[in-house]
Amino acid sequence: MVITAKKSLNTIDLISFNQTIYDCLDNINALSDSLNIDQINIIIETQIPATLIVTSINTKTRQKEVWSQALSENEHTFRCPLSDQPIHYNDVNYKSLFEDLIPKNFFYNIQLAYHVPLYCTEHQQSAIQFLRNKQANRFSSKEVENLKQLASLVEKVIAGLFNIAHLSQEKASLDYELLKNHILVEVTDAAISLQGMEEMAKIVSKDIIKFCNLDYIGILLCPNENNQKIHLYDSHRSNNKQLNQKHHLINTQEPLAQELLKQNSIVTTSIEELAEKYPDNDQLSTMLDKGLQTLCAMPLKFGSEVYGALLLAHSTSEIFDLDTISLFRQIADRVVIAAKNIYSYQKVTNLNHSLTNENLYLSETIQQIDTFGEIIGSSPAVQRALEQVEMVAHSGSSVLLLGETGTGKELFAKAIHNRSPRHDKRIIKVNCSAVPANLLESELFGHERGAFTGANTRRIGRFELAQGSSLLLDEIGDIPLELQPKLLRVLQEREIERLGGNTVIPVDVRIISATNCNLEKMIDDKTFRADLFYRLNVFPIIIPPLRERKTDIPLLAQFFTQKFAKLMKRDIDSIAANTLNQLCDYHWPGNVRELANVIERAVILNKGNVLSIDPQSFLLIEKNTPQDKSPPQPTVIKKLDTSDPDNEQREQILRVLKETNGIIAGPKGAAIRLGLKRTTLLSRMQRLGISPKDVIQDD
Repeated sequence: MVITAKKSLNTIDLISFNQTIYDCLDNINALSDSLNIDQINIIIETQIPATLIVTSINTKTRQKEVWSQALSENEHTFRCPLSDQPIHYNDVNYKSLFEDLIPKNFFYNIQLAYHVPLYCTEHQQSAIQFLRNKQANRFSSKEVENLKQLASLVEKVIAGLFNIAHLSQEKASLDYELLKNHILVEVTDAAISLQGMEEMAKIVSKDIIKFCNLDYIGILLCPNENNQKIHLYDSHRSNNKQLNQKHHLINTQEPLAQELLKQNSIVTTSIEELAEKYPDNDQLSTMLDKGLQTLCAMPLKFGSEVYGALLLAHSTSEIFDLDTISLFRQIADRVVIAAKNIYSYQKVTNLNHSLTNENLYLSETIQQIDTFGEIIGSSPAVQRALEQVEMVAHSGSSVLLLGETGTGKELFAKAIHNRSPRHDKRIIKVNCSAVPANLLESELFGHERGAFTGANTRRIGRFELAQGSSLLLDEIGDIPLELQPKLLRVLQEREIERLGGNTVIPVDVRIISATNCNLEKMIDDKTFRADLFYRLNVFPIIIPPLRERKTDIPLLAQFFTQKFAKLMKRDIDSIAANTLNQLCDYHWPGNVRELANVIERAVILNKGNVLSIDPQSFLLIEKNTPQDKSPPQPTVIKKLDTSDPDNEQREQILRVLKETNGIIAGPKGAAIRLGLKRTTLLSRMQRLGISPKDVIQDD
């Protein structure tokens, strides 16, 4: 059984009703000769709905006729001033009262009528009329008594008919309510138990089509923060009654979807008219091909927030009456609650996943956090750099930190972040040189499950972790050339795609990059893209080396001495004067990081409460890190020209790998001999399918 339009309680089966009245008239007709009756009319007017039914029989010719008419709201059959008692009419009075309501062929040359009111039910008026063709003033008292008895019998028959109709309609109404409650329970269960919109749409579509006798249902959902497309989950019922369900992603600029999502009230419209207005819409074409004519669209709203629209279609418009639209409104209310719950669940799940990944990231990096504390220094060189930090911090512009290894570029990056509007979120860091080239893309942008061998779970990349915060790309000069276009696209479009995924994810991230490389020279060498450099180099800050800020060395030495003494539980309260002089005279090629290491080693070896460094130890440091002499430069056989054909590049790389016995890095490695960085050479070898192990095995 399916839900259809609910019938009024007093609507009766006219065919069965008329047949019963005919049978009743046949029985009366058997007595008509003795009563001298030429015609009998039974008039019934129901109030809900307002309908006039007239059944007539000619007692002489046995001809039967029935006539019915729907009445307007204020129109009544018995408008004449009738008493509650039977009444006689002559031909003139009768025709003047009833000719507007009863067709002329019902009169049959009537000369006398006896009108008897029937009291069958409270919702209808009835009467029986006994008519004669011969002239007479009235029926005799004996005849009137017999006619009243006949009228009483007819009254009972009609009352029985209406009672049966009433019971039938009560049962139909109860069945309707049971089915309506069943589908609402089904939809409610789906709304509170399911965690995916696609599964929810399938359950709802199946139930509505099954119980409501519809041919199409669609759930149109607005874009959410995770996806910039409109979702349409629709279901068609095919000719063999099978349900065909599909999920469509629709552009937000699609005109029909925009119109449907802007509706604030229920709209029922012609599909053909919509197709003329939007001739390129495939969904409308499919509906017309399946014979659908009417579309009902109702907004999915929760409070003032619009989540989408519920779309229903059928081959006729009659199905969308007040009762079924009320039911569909209740279903829509449950669907929007389901959509809200699912979106909220997805948002919480993503937030939990993000927090889990951020905690994992923090756990991984907590031991790597630079413990230098705030930037220490009062030298003019440091103050100039800090002034630049203050200038750029409150903007969202990209910053490029340039400086030698160990100068504290990460500290300056943190200083920029902490003074920016994004300071309430932790800065995210990735060291481009510390991550293997083949994993760096996944590290930055994340990957979906199954994106590559070993990708057993989805991973959130550093760009997503840095949403609403700052991302420090340390050692940016070591990023492989092949990955640079994708990074450039992120900087331009402010959106990413996970590796192995096709969902575009908007990102709001401030980029702070750092390097000790000469990027301009790398551009000339074609190992770094010029367009990426211009994107990163919006606001460059040069971090001075320690040898250019020697007035800061005593402050730094004191800071590190106190720090390491506290960690090692040593009682050291000062630094020997000759030690400070030696520290200030040294040229510090390793900059602040080297100074920290020297102080840490001195604290370990120190035996008193005054920190001193053995001059012999300091001479050893000098010897190991020569100041004036540059390290020997490796011989570059021939720099690899990346514009050469792949086969020529492959032969040159293989030849150098054999000469270095498969060694890639280091002063005697293939990378230096080819004039390339280690990461660039590894990336090139991966693309050309070269492995150092293969070279060694060939030998």
